[in-house]
Amino acid sequence: MARRNPANPRYQKGSEVGKTRRSAASAKPKRSVGDSSSAPPADKKKERPGLLAPVPDDPEYKRWRNIWMGLLGSGLALSGIAWWQQSTRFGTFALALAYACIFTALYIDFTKLRRMRKAAVEAEKARVAGKKNGTKA
Repeated sequence: MARRNPANPRYQKGSEVGKTRRSAASAKPKRSVGDSSSAPPADKKKERPGLLAPVPDDPEYKRWRNIWMGLLGSGLALSGIAWWQQSTRFGTFALALAYACIFTALYIDFTKLRRMRKAAVEAEKARVAGKKNGTKA
């Protein structure tokens, strides 16, 4: 196909000589403002738990949370010691202990804490649904 010459008046803006082909997008039918579309209405948004989901207040959760934080903190501290004492027996031992602390903290988070948080979120949803229906929860 030959290149279009930009000096040709047909391809210059504002010229009245000839017409170029309209795009396919401009040939599509336009929707009016009131037509229905496949998008859900704006007032009925899907409710998702926010960034600050409810945290249980019971003492068992707080105890496990303190253990979890202690394990993560000690894992971080032992990692720093292992980095400082590289290539020594003590550094290798500290690194192994750091991995043990971090993986134990992950296990506690995945098994104990998440289960308790999920139960708290479900209880909060039930409370909000009960409040919307007019019953007291």
